[in-house]
Amino acid sequence: MSGKDRAAARGEGAFRERYRALYGERWAMLESALGSPPDSVAFRAAPGSEPYYLDSASVFAAGALDLGAPAGPEGEALPVLDACAAPGGKSLVLASRLPPGSRLVANELSADRRRRLAAVLDRHLPPELRARVDIRGSDAAALCRRLPAAFGAILLDAPCSSERHVLADPAALAEWSPARTRNLAARQWALLSSAFIMLAPGGCLVYSTCSLSPEENEQVAARLAAKAGAEAVFEELREPRAERLGRGLIFLPDAAGGAGPLYVCRVQKAPSRA
Repeated sequence: MSGKDRAAARGEGAFRERYRALYGERWAMLESALGSPPDSVAFRAAPGSEPYYLDSASVFAAGALDLGAPAGPEGEALPVLDACAAPGGKSLVLASRLPPGSRLVANELSADRRRRLAAVLDRHLPPELRARVDIRGSDAAALCRRLPAAFGAILLDAPCSSERHVLADPAALAEWSPARTRNLAARQWALLSSAFIMLAPGGCLVYSTCSLSPEENEQVAARLAAKAGAEAVFEELREPRAERLGRGLIFLPDAAGGAGPLYVCRVQKAPSRA
């Protein structure tokens, strides 16, 4: 591809051409909705705690994680993992739902985002809940080497194209190219395959992104289905505002009252037959 051709395949025109091809006549309404404020809700982790405002679809994603975790080898409660936790809204939802005796590991690779995560948790969680949340700074794509089958439930809200933010940032829009989607899909697969290894048999995993791209959503889920086979049991989710895809749901703001975009799928790891 010549330099001229590469330039033509990036930027605002290429961005809109790609999503118009994906969504057809709907794209005009969807793009307009993406430019409007999201459907934010004030979430309180406990009565009287300071509210944290986040997309209502994000509350659904964190609430979709089944925390009825399997017990560990000694009968202990296995921890819950928020694999890519910053900025922290979904961690607040998870912390508010922790079963007795369980802990939440809020993991974030970026040091800057980890500091923001810590500030959110410190500010919005009451002391007794904050004491049950551990912050870590590992690469979740490599963490499976040290922690196979270590968690009873995992939320993976993966880094993604975040088209709502791209549209709001002229510099990001000018730099957009199809390579962004391809690179992110590769990273998402590394994170999801690692998360499934870290999930204990019988445990629950929720995979989500705020992307509009099938390559980052149902195609990543399909790779897990193909690799794990019967070990990965995809479960049906229901939400009236969301649209059903092959293995999950997607909230699209033009049809979901401003919520999203957010793709969500839930999978259970089949119990061991020992």
